[in-house]
Amino acid sequence: MHITPRHKRDPSVIDRDALLALGVLMPIKLSPLKFLPGRHPLGRAGSGLRYLRTRQFLQGEDNPRDIDKFSPPGDRQVIEWEEEAQSSITILADTSASMDIPFKSSLRNAAIMQLTYSLWRAGDVVRTILFSSELHNEIKAANLKTQMDRLSGSLSNIVVHNETDISMVLKNYMHKVSRNVPDLIFLVSDFVSMQNKNFHLDAKLQQVINRLRHNLIPVIISFEVGSGIGGMLKVWDPERQTRRLTWFSSSRVRKINLEEKQRVEALKNTFRSVGMDCMVINNQRNIYPQLAQLARIRRRRKN
Repeated sequence: MHITPRHKRDPSVIDRDALLALGVLMPIKLSPLKFLPGRHPLGRAGSGLRYLRTRQFLQGEDNPRDIDKFSPPGDRQVIEWEEEAQSSITILADTSASMDIPFKSSLRNAAIMQLTYSLWRAGDVVRTILFSSELHNEIKAANLKTQMDRLSGSLSNIVVHNETDISMVLKNYMHKVSRNVPDLIFLVSDFVSMQNKNFHLDAKLQQVINRLRHNLIPVIISFEVGSGIGGMLKVWDPERQTRRLTWFSSSRVRKINLEEKQRVEALKNTFRSVGMDCMVINNQRNIYPQLAQLARIRRRRKN
């Protein structure tokens, strides 16, 4: 099979190897995750799909029936079509100090990239807004590749802020969008505040949830210390913004993991009590499966 050299490939085509390096999983069947509220086929004949690009046929991933019969000899090509955008999605991403720990920040970044890729593939318009105790820069683009490039650049140069105030952030965001509230909001955070370790639904946040009609989806960034971790290690202290030596015994590792598991379970129960769906991310490779599972749950509920 003829393979186009990397330097000659169409620059508009997303590099799969680069995506995998960022933790983004490419579904074997590139089918959209249709789980958003109010999604319906467009009512105008012939306007549901638009040409996206022509690319090389990938053995084992593409259906041979999709090969363009006008492809040059020895260079099998498939045509990709893109659904017209039907829903607007906002991803709010926490950039506070508690999220600056490497294993949390890497999971946050991978989750944002996976959400963006999968939702764009579903035909939606996606933007990302970074926040701490207030809203910061917004990242959006007119197409998927540019959006992924801008996200990658922005996530590589994040300015870390000390505090998280999710209630105030959501209140300010809802005031900013006014009547143009997006169809769905993903809130990516560990839901940890330096002043209050236990997250709770206050009156301000409850008002936002009521207005969104449960179309706010928390994405809980968690962690698990591996069983192979032990001894004296230098760890990052986000509260003091310093590194310090800490002794990790097997019992201490088990205690840390148990406390984190209990914290996440409490968060899940809190969100479920008000009818909110949520995702829990503690491993880079479970981001796409979690998203697919969420899609199935919401689709079944809607039907």
